[in-house]
Amino acid sequence: MAWRRAISLGDLRSEMVKEIRIDGTPVALYRLGDEVYATHGICTHALAFLADGYVEDGKIECPLHQGLFDIRSGKALCAPLTKDIQTFAVKVEEGTVFVDLDSPAAGAVHPLPISGEPRSSCAHGPVVVVGAGQAAAAAVRGLRAHGFTGPIAVVGREPHFPYERPPLSKDILLGKTTAESCVRLSQSDALALDVAVHRNVNAKRIDPKARIVTLSDGRELGYGALLLATGGVPRRLDIPGADLPGVHFLRTLEDAAAIRAALESAKRIVIIGGGFIGLELASVAASLKISAVVLERESELMTRVLPAPLGRAFRTLAERHGVSVQLEVAVEAIERAGDGLCVRTSGGVFNADAVCIGVGLVPETALAAAAGCEVDGAIVVDAEQRTSVPGIWAAGDCALHHSPIRGRRGRLESWHNAEQQGAAAARSIAGVAPAADVPKPWFWTDQFGLNIQILGVAAPGDKVALTGRDGEQGAVYRTIDPATGRLTSVVAFSDPGAIRRAREELENAETFDVAKASAVVVNGKSKEKELPVTVESRPQAAKQYVWPSEGLTRIPDWVYTDDYIYQREVEKIFHGRTWNYVALESEIPNPGDFIRSNVGPTPIVVSRAEDGTISAFENRCAHRAAEFCRELSGNAKEFVCPYHQWSYDLKGNLAGVPFRRGVDGKGGMPASFKPDDHGLKRLKVTTHRGVVFASYCEDMEPLADYLGPDILREFEATFDGRKPMVLGHYRHTLPGNWKLYHENLKDPYHATLLHTFLVTFGLLVAGNKSSMIADASGRHGVMASAKSDASKLDGATKKEMRAYKEGMTLAEPRFMDFINEFDSPWSVTMTTIWPNLIVQREMNTLGVRQIVPTGPNEFIMKWTMFGFEGDDEQMTRHRLRQGNLMGPAGFLGLEDNEAIKFVQDGMLGVPDGKHVVELDPDVIGTADTLISEASIRAMYQHWRSAMEL
Repeated sequence: MAWRRAISLGDLRSEMVKEIRIDGTPVALYRLGDEVYATHGICTHALAFLADGYVEDGKIECPLHQGLFDIRSGKALCAPLTKDIQTFAVKVEEGTVFVDLDSPAAGAVHPLPISGEPRSSCAHGPVVVVGAGQAAAAAVRGLRAHGFTGPIAVVGREPHFPYERPPLSKDILLGKTTAESCVRLSQSDALALDVAVHRNVNAKRIDPKARIVTLSDGRELGYGALLLATGGVPRRLDIPGADLPGVHFLRTLEDAAAIRAALESAKRIVIIGGGFIGLELASVAASLKISAVVLERESELMTRVLPAPLGRAFRTLAERHGVSVQLEVAVEAIERAGDGLCVRTSGGVFNADAVCIGVGLVPETALAAAAGCEVDGAIVVDAEQRTSVPGIWAAGDCALHHSPIRGRRGRLESWHNAEQQGAAAARSIAGVAPAADVPKPWFWTDQFGLNIQILGVAAPGDKVALTGRDGEQGAVYRTIDPATGRLTSVVAFSDPGAIRRAREELENAETFDVAKASAVVVNGKSKEKELPVTVESRPQAAKQYVWPSEGLTRIPDWVYTDDYIYQREVEKIFHGRTWNYVALESEIPNPGDFIRSNVGPTPIVVSRAEDGTISAFENRCAHRAAEFCRELSGNAKEFVCPYHQWSYDLKGNLAGVPFRRGVDGKGGMPASFKPDDHGLKRLKVTTHRGVVFASYCEDMEPLADYLGPDILREFEATFDGRKPMVLGHYRHTLPGNWKLYHENLKDPYHATLLHTFLVTFGLLVAGNKSSMIADASGRHGVMASAKSDASKLDGATKKEMRAYKEGMTLAEPRFMDFINEFDSPWSVTMTTIWPNLIVQREMNTLGVRQIVPTGPNEFIMKWTMFGFEGDDEQMTRHRLRQGNLMGPAGFLGLEDNEAIKFVQDGMLGVPDGKHVVELDPDVIGTADTLISEASIRAMYQHWRSAMEL
């Protein structure tokens, strides 16, 4: 035996689980009474960490799908588990726990107990199961577990052994799991359980009197009991083009393989149907950085089964990850469009490289109906899954729930229901009494990095009470029957503990107390025809914010002029989940160097400590709020507040408090005062190729993920590994809303009309090789163009571009020289990185611009012009010469500044209007033409999601 020290016994609490790693192996340790046990730390089903699970009665419950393992033996005790967990030998010596990874725990693995006694002779005949999915596998395992020893035959139309379908819309498409891992009854299982599996064959008809099933290959199978687990088929759309190549449905492993192959080359995907399958497909697309549009017929997602606020929560989650969700859209046709497809709808045309349709499931009932079984939309069954025909049972997606739920008959289309109904049918066929405890319906979905679980059944008219942040990790929704006030379901966004607690909450017959749960009742709203957003947090009368009914093609003035909206932007955007530009590393090259900067309007200090690390912290003394750093830049050993002389080190830690101990034993800070608790508010910092970013969000994703591959590529084309060298600064104030500057650089349309210099000298011309690039979320963008000879443009194009001046020339011809020093096809790029950075590369003049908003109607623009270490004097002079294009009075900048003022003046002078943003209407995001406003619409789609408006 190879004993390895694991943990101190005192660190292992009773009836709890703790994860450790031994030689790289995750191990779960448990303390049950005076005994300590160890198992492998990862669930055998969905690879969840058992340390996040729950210990009760000697069992560990997986946090993802509620599978149970016996801690002592490692035995898998219930679905969805089919494989036991590995156990390890444990010993405790002198207060230390040791584990041997090479030896199992002592004690035999016992089989599942068989509940009840056989009570029906029908269990002695052969059993035939028609269908080879989840319910079929559950039934087969249940039959053997409950002592049925007769012949069992499974008939499946697919070439596979019975498998589960949830991974098809998730990890299979991402390549994180394999088809083999989805199998619920493998070939070896079938051999061990003595089950004959007939694959690639259909059941054609049933003779219920003779009890014979005839197969499509002519064979006949006699049965004593027949279980129909025929599932269903994807609902088809009766529209032209629904059967075109590139249009996909998802039900089988083959369907998943076809979709995965399509996603490997797709850049745009349209998903028809905003249910769970559609949203899971959108989640996969977002993970793969594929632009996704979800088309939904109803006024909100899933309103036929969920209250509107829950549909909105799922929509908000999707939109936050860059998915465009279009509501109240009727799909009319799918057509070929070049190498791709286009989807024609009542709301416009959507282009795609692939189309996925997920509009529900049609249960397979024809075989049952022909045999005489009662069918009412699906096969009618009782509590033991018996149909109206003796000797025939039904389970899974083809069968109704045995009793009305919330006053209506229906199917429960879920993995859990298939498992439960298959198991119930097995008990009945085996002649075993029904289970005493029937669990509440339970469902899970994995979307956009969250595991979302639902316990119970909601109805569309239920009230919704929320704890946590709407649509985010940790949000818990409780649905309430408005007639009785009782809880009907709990929906938890990555909070398995809430689902565990919900088991007891849902058994409570009393009216649910919203206040006691510290919850708030939320109301639903549709997307395009928005209900008013009422804000009551200000002292003045409540104001309503109503987005125009036209959707993203109209932007209301209050987006740019309202003070509450601006304050909300500071909270949700600048202080929210964003990376904000704060400095260039070359501005603080040495230990002690610092520079004043901003995140939104909030003043911060960026400094380099003695160990070379960079810190960013608020420029506000923790004592009496004084702005302690008054110089724009410099070098210091510490920061001292001028008011009461509190001092801070270069990382923002409180270093000194004058008279902290008082004088002569009097006064001073209390003994409980801890300097560590009174440092400056620090921000998370990251750097990339000499550029410094900061965030108020502690769990921000890496900058590369935040930017996405397209924006990162353009960023790295400018910051190409050479060390930036600061050439100088500009600073000026613009009388306009800060977002107008983002819009300006996502609006190549204006550039061909406003800027005489740009079009006359060929820097940005309609007809140039050009692109307006947006990332998947819509927040970042790149306006890119390749310089051309404008004098060669045709007359019609020159006439449209009114800024073009025929015959205008430069006295200094070197001004327009372009030295191709970048690995890029573009001579001009303007990269907007949300929310406060513009990276300019105008031929060879380079700069970063930092947006500092001061209110809804004004912002400061800080310009930092730079070159690179290694530039010779000629290149530096060339960069400075071309720098006349930029800055507050540059040949280009001056016109933009004035245009932004005119727009803000118009809104303030004639308020309560809306902007028309309709160019290139069928596109949201990246556009391959300069005559487009698609990137502006994409930005506001993200803005609305981030602002929760």
